[in-house]
Amino acid sequence: MATLQMYMDKSRIENTFESSVYQEVWGESFGVDNSVGKIKKILVHCPGEELLQLEGGRYEEEADARILTDEKGRIRNYFKDRELPNIAKMKEQHDNMTDILRKEGVEVFYFEDPTKFWTNLTFTRDIALLTSKGVILNRFAMYFHQGETKLAQKFFTSQGIPIIGAIQGSGTMEGGSFSMLDRHTAIVGRSVRVNDEGIEQLRRLLSYQDIELIVLDMPAYYIHLDEAFVPVDKNKVLCSTFILPFWFLKTLKEKGYEIIEADRDDPMLTNNCLAIAPGKVLFPEIGVRTRKNLEKAGVEVLPVDVSEINKLGGGIHCATLPLWRESI
Repeated sequence: MATLQMYMDKSRIENTFESSVYQEVWGESFGVDNSVGKIKKILVHCPGEELLQLEGGRYEEEADARILTDEKGRIRNYFKDRELPNIAKMKEQHDNMTDILRKEGVEVFYFEDPTKFWTNLTFTRDIALLTSKGVILNRFAMYFHQGETKLAQKFFTSQGIPIIGAIQGSGTMEGGSFSMLDRHTAIVGRSVRVNDEGIEQLRRLLSYQDIELIVLDMPAYYIHLDEAFVPVDKNKVLCSTFILPFWFLKTLKEKGYEIIEADRDDPMLTNNCLAIAPGKVLFPEIGVRTRKNLEKAGVEVLPVDVSEINKLGGGIHCATLPLWRESI
């Protein structure tokens, strides 16, 4: 037996991620190792009948939002308006967004909950972190996200995308606070939704792929990194410089990135855009001043109205999860 095992040892794979066998087993129709390469596949959820449950909520002055709670007092969702959401308008805006993606050659997948119980599915970005080798499932701090991890696990399995890790235990993480800057550098924003334990688990999981993790703190008013920072071209990033720390902006400069400023007089979530290819972004049409800054820097802007979707608390970047980007 010992002789047999010595013989078998000739085929040992020391590092699966560095072996061609990984591609032989899993294929090459998924993966994200940057934030601007041309998108081939993307995951979205069109807001729908699950949002009818917001009729059972009420406007809370303290939160300046309509809050939906369950019988145990747990928050199930919120809507940043006194009035009920215009679901038909949301669907129309979402369809316009996905129509643009399809015209750009992107294959669009839909994230669904057959129970219609979980009400925050519109923002697919938060459910997972895509890397070049597969997906890391997130664990959420907020109750209203909890069912999404189970749904995400089923979806990625159905698509043959390997689940290479999960944030567990007391760790919390959300995809809106994560960005793959390049093949060996990722960024995460620590906030009320992303804690130290989640960050350390993420750091360990990324280290297996030789990816360095840069951590910065988000101001209390902001939940996610993508409210202040989004790559838009191979060497260009859109930044809310009035939010981000100086050391981080300096680091970007040292890495050779041109910083395009988001105009602070534009509405919130203006920065929340999506690079669909190098130098081409899907952008909220409300950000007229920032759009000029992008175009002046040579970035092509494809505007789309997501004003009603914004009232759910997120924007274009939040509502899209690239599953496959071309490498840069």
